[in-house]
Amino acid sequence: MIKFFRKIRQDLLLKGKTGKYLKYAIGEIVLVVLGILIALQINNWNEKRKENATISTYLKGIMVDLNNDTKRFDVIIKNLNEQIENNSKVFENKNYQTLPIDSIVLTITSYFNDYKISDQTYQKLKNSGLANQLGSKELNDAINNYYSEELYRFNLYIDYDEKRSTNDDDFWFVTDDYEINPILGQSKNRTLPFLENEEARKIALIKKIESNLGRNNLRNNISRKSLGINITQELKNKAKSLTEMINQELNIK
Repeated sequence: MIKFFRKIRQDLLLKGKTGKYLKYAIGEIVLVVLGILIALQINNWNEKRKENATISTYLKGIMVDLNNDTKRFDVIIKNLNEQIENNSKVFENKNYQTLPIDSIVLTITSYFNDYKISDQTYQKLKNSGLANQLGSKELNDAINNYYSEELYRFNLYIDYDEKRSTNDDDFWFVTDDYEINPILGQSKNRTLPFLENEEARKIALIKKIESNLGRNNLRNNISRKSLGINITQELKNKAKSLTEMINQELNIK
């Protein structure tokens, strides 16, 4: 092809058709420039296509994370509600005092959820430099907000609840007031003997529960778990909303 164009230029020069030669040369330059521009456009299109494919992969990964989060949030809310219900029995009436001592222990026990939001896919997305190119500005803001402010708020609560629940555990189970079997982590294959009989231990436990310190301890736990339900429910709603937004964006892509 190059030889063909060169032959045409040579023929025009030999025949003294300088004007036509110049016009032809300009036309040839224009064709070359157009070819380069088309090649660049195709290359840009291919790069954009690859970028969109990468973004879609990240978005699908985030959707998987969000679905897992949502399922776990349901479990957390269920556990928190169960603790509130159990702790509240102490304030409703004295019927809990007729239960066996192990059942009373279950009534006052406080435990925490150690689940934290997984942001591995989001961190990979940030490292790729595509965190602000996910689609609409609304979607970009929603994803970045979920994995920054919302993640921080939720994990902060988990850490707070863990610390306070551990203190509750010490209050009820690391004491000189009575001997007691913790419900959580109790070995089913070993029964350790007590110095006092169950009735004496039960009376001492109830006395501690009915003390101002014991009741305030339970009040604080109920309040803390209620806060956890609110935080987790809000985050669950945002996770579901974000999943819908990502699904819509993937359908566009």
